[in-house]
Amino acid sequence: MSSKLIASVISCIVIAIIIGAIIFTSIKLEKPEPKDPFENWNRSGPFAINKFQYKLGENIFISVNGLSSNDVGKIIFGLPNGTTIYSTVPFDGAMKSEFNTYFIPSLSKAGKICSVNDIVGKWFVVFRDTKYKPITFEIINETLGHTGKDRYEKVC
Repeated sequence: MSSKLIASVISCIVIAIIIGAIIFTSIKLEKPEPKDPFENWNRSGPFAINKFQYKLGENIFISVNGLSSNDVGKIIFGLPNGTTIYSTVPFDGAMKSEFNTYFIPSLSKAGKICSVNDIVGKWFVVFRDTKYKPITFEIINETLGHTGKDRYEKVC
């Protein structure tokens, strides 16, 4: 009787091993692909701007990730008039492959950005000396709750 018990136990162990092998080989132990944190951003190559539309007084965040060592140039932000450059940000992928920056468009007597009409509209962003396509974003004529309209009174 003890040999029948040992045989039964061994049979159970073998069956359990076979079932376990079938179950574990059908389960794939793969890591899920990491989600792109810039998936819904306004993008061109390694350049990403956090939104497509802004209110007056909002920060415009720019994230640059994955510049190659050959990527050297300037990010140029142009006003809605299509000819005036608001600001430029130089980049050199050999020195930094990623960085973040931001700005808040504002009026400037020295820059001849005199009224809200100079800021509101579609802005252009060009990546000079690269193969990356330009992108656009829009500033609408609304202010944030904490930003006073007096901040946007005509300056020149």
